[in-house]
Amino acid sequence: MNQGMDNGEEYRELTLGDIWRIFKKRFWWFFIIVVVMLALTGMYLYFATPIYEASATIRLEPKGAASVSDIFSQVAMGYSTTSKDLSTEFELIKSRSNVEKVIKDLNLIKYLQEHKTQGVFSKIIGKSSPSRKQNINLQQIVNIVQSWINVSPVKDTQIAKISVQSPDPTLAASIANDLTKVYNNQLAQFAKKQYSLRASFIEEQVPSVENDLTKVENTIREFKEKNGIFELSSEANWLLKAITSYDQQINSLELDLAATRTQIRSAQKLLANVNQTIVSATTISSNPLVSQLKSKLVDLKIQLAGMESLYPPTDQRIKSIKEQIQETEAQLEKQVTNIISSHVETVNPLYQQLYNQIISAEAKTEVLQTTLDAMKKIRSTYEDKLRTLPLLEQKLADLERQLKVKENLYTLLLEKLEETKISEAGITGNSEIIDTAYVPTKPIKPNKKLSLAIGGTLGIFLGLLIVFVVEYADRTLKEEEEVERISDGIPIIGRIPQLDLREKENEIFMSRDPTSPSSEAIKIAVTNVLYSSTEKIKKILVTSPTPGDGKTLICANMAQAFAQNGEKTLIVDLDMRRPRLEKAFGISERAKVGVTNYIASDVNVEEILVHVSDNLDILPVGPIPPNPTAILTSKKMKILVEKLEDRYDRMLFDTPPALAAADAGIISHMADGVVLVVKMGKTARDSLKLALSNLLKGKSKVLGLLLNGISSKNSSYYYYYYYYTEEGKRKKRKKRKK
Repeated sequence: MNQGMDNGEEYRELTLGDIWRIFKKRFWWFFIIVVVMLALTGMYLYFATPIYEASATIRLEPKGAASVSDIFSQVAMGYSTTSKDLSTEFELIKSRSNVEKVIKDLNLIKYLQEHKTQGVFSKIIGKSSPSRKQNINLQQIVNIVQSWINVSPVKDTQIAKISVQSPDPTLAASIANDLTKVYNNQLAQFAKKQYSLRASFIEEQVPSVENDLTKVENTIREFKEKNGIFELSSEANWLLKAITSYDQQINSLELDLAATRTQIRSAQKLLANVNQTIVSATTISSNPLVSQLKSKLVDLKIQLAGMESLYPPTDQRIKSIKEQIQETEAQLEKQVTNIISSHVETVNPLYQQLYNQIISAEAKTEVLQTTLDAMKKIRSTYEDKLRTLPLLEQKLADLERQLKVKENLYTLLLEKLEETKISEAGITGNSEIIDTAYVPTKPIKPNKKLSLAIGGTLGIFLGLLIVFVVEYADRTLKEEEEVERISDGIPIIGRIPQLDLREKENEIFMSRDPTSPSSEAIKIAVTNVLYSSTEKIKKILVTSPTPGDGKTLICANMAQAFAQNGEKTLIVDLDMRRPRLEKAFGISERAKVGVTNYIASDVNVEEILVHVSDNLDILPVGPIPPNPTAILTSKKMKILVEKLEDRYDRMLFDTPPALAAADAGIISHMADGVVLVVKMGKTARDSLKLALSNLLKGKSKVLGLLLNGISSKNSSYYYYYYYYTEEGKRKKRKKRKK
């Protein structure tokens, strides 16, 4: 049976009706939780610091070499703006250097120092400063301001939104506006710095080249005057033009190569300042695959130079060689990228950006160096031919070539210097302010409506959770359906409404008010007991699973019901541990002798019987024995029951709770049946299971269960008990009037 009970209880699914009953029964738990959550939310909103947000928008669009993305644009190969570039710009906007500049511009150190103990700033500064008495330093202010700043992109655009959240609305707008200006100035400084490096390098070369040019001019003049040679032959002129052409290309390549290496060293210096990994040019050049690709590129360029002197540019052979050169340069750039990437581990987007640009610069450096080597080899072939001319003509041609080279180099340096200065003067930064920040009038935090909605929703969910947690934690019987599932076929023979037992006279309600709902419920229970078996039920044992279930109250009123029916009734108080019948009937003074006196000594039965009312007698316990079990199992106990059975129509035994002692199981064999009293909301489910199991295993005949303390919350029968009573009619009349 227990297995059936367990399965029935364990696998039964909750219905909507069950959930609704649980909710009604635990409604006050739900209501209190919701109210508490709303109250806590209200307190938070009342004491929370209002936060204002001011926003400015700027457009990030590359203009020349005006941003960090273009610091090395002169050496970048095919570089374009991507989402990584924008992420770098966002990090740069709120960088420490920019924030420090904003702090100095707005004099925030003094401002926050003055407000650190006033209003809302005291909470913010208090988190950063261990002691408010100490002056806050620049690092603390930088951390505070950076936490206020948020930079986010506008979807599918190159527009950035700079938002500043602060307890002071005016301060928020000032920081946002000043930050946009500081950022734009910083971009211009970055770009100008690169052009300044290029200009400085060129200016350093101009005096030296100019001096060399003067020396060559003087040497040629002296040579002509001394040897009387003033013009070159046609062959010497042709060789001189060819060598001069290659010298011009070599000079241009060497200039670009030197500028590129200068910019690479500048970038590496930035990385060295932050302890980032630097890959040297030696590491790249010593790579076997790089050396192989450079050698191949030199051969292809020499081959192209020879072809160009024989065939037009549209010739397929020249196009094929150019395609091979482009493919080899691409492979060389890829190999350089792999070498640098294998030595670098960084997650900072700004540093990663610098590495990407250095990769492009290093790749171009290798291409420039390879091209330079090819040009020098080609030039050397023409120099060999020049050496076959007569000695004086050869010497003059060589001096003329040096002059042409120096003139071209000097002119090239001056052109590059002017271009660099013009580009530097035109740098203004790559950001354009679209909207300036205005002083907000309403705080964005806390959002009162949203917070109350969240608090209310959380309160509802938490309230429902608490309702079901409390319901699950409460192991007492709360509904008839639970009792029916556990009893597994044992009938419910009666339902006693919940009583107000604060006054003692309410306990024996059958004699006080025979027509009350409780009295009628007892009468129904008595009737069900009498007809619960085909055999005659004369001796009835009344017990309960645990103390406090009301078995003594039920036993006393059932005896009153039998007596009022004209049957001679006897209540035998066998609760030898905590007897209470005597107190309920008010016969404590007359019940000083009882069952224990009869068993322990030769006391006459007549001496221990107490007459209570018409047709109702009580056999009290008497003195509480040290060993109740020995009294109940004695032969004289059985003889006593047999003697009394002949004198009364009904006998009711009040015993201790079934789980508190073995007395109920012992006496049940002397009775015709057992009535088990269950207190709704008091008796635990496990207690009822165990009590039924003990009684049934002991071969006790359980007539049924009598539910005590039912109400409209746990039983639908409650309504019918009041339907025909005067109290019920009064309630119905009041409802109709309303």
